[in-house]
Amino acid sequence: MARVVVDPDEVNQHEVVTLNDGTIVTLGDDVDRRTLDRIAQQLHVFRSVYAHALADPILHDEVAAGKKSIDEVSPLYLRVAQLQTMVRSSHRRPADDLDPRVLLQARTWVNSSGVARELVSLTPTHRRNMLGWLERNSDDLQTVFAEADLTAEERNAVKPASPWVAGTPLYRRVAELIDAETERERAMDRARQVVRSVEFERSGEWPDR
Repeated sequence: MARVVVDPDEVNQHEVVTLNDGTIVTLGDDVDRRTLDRIAQQLHVFRSVYAHALADPILHDEVAAGKKSIDEVSPLYLRVAQLQTMVRSSHRRPADDLDPRVLLQARTWVNSSGVARELVSLTPTHRRNMLGWLERNSDDLQTVFAEADLTAEERNAVKPASPWVAGTPLYRRVAELIDAETERERAMDRARQVVRSVEFERSGEWPDR
């Protein structure tokens, strides 16, 4: 097992971080997502160690008293969070990644990895996240749809709506499924999300939905 060589004093700066295998990572804009996830997990696991090393006595006392989180005050934590946001933004699924014909059916959703899932099997949270993505990308999806090689019958399957994507068979079906969700189904989903949050707090990684 690798010897832990983290440098707690690094919590007071935002330029480098020493991984627990001794690797020193410069926190530039070119850090890859996998490395950032590894750093974030380390910051999570050793958060109490880093918290004790805060140089500012006022911040140190506020974190120790639970008035503030180390994530909110540490230059190191703030820089890693900033880089993660940048990386995630650059990896957001583009609208043209979706085959426009997916919008014309009401059975499955194809995620960014190309895996098809039955709409009825999606969790309430997943359904809402999916509709959120469709709504945010409605204008771009409309452009992709307009440029696709589709028949008049296929184009007529989209009803007038605002945003545009809300008129597609896919969106309408997911909205129907959301309306038909039982309180039991939603309660189970809320419980599942709590379990996921607890797992994240334990390991620093989000488990599958």
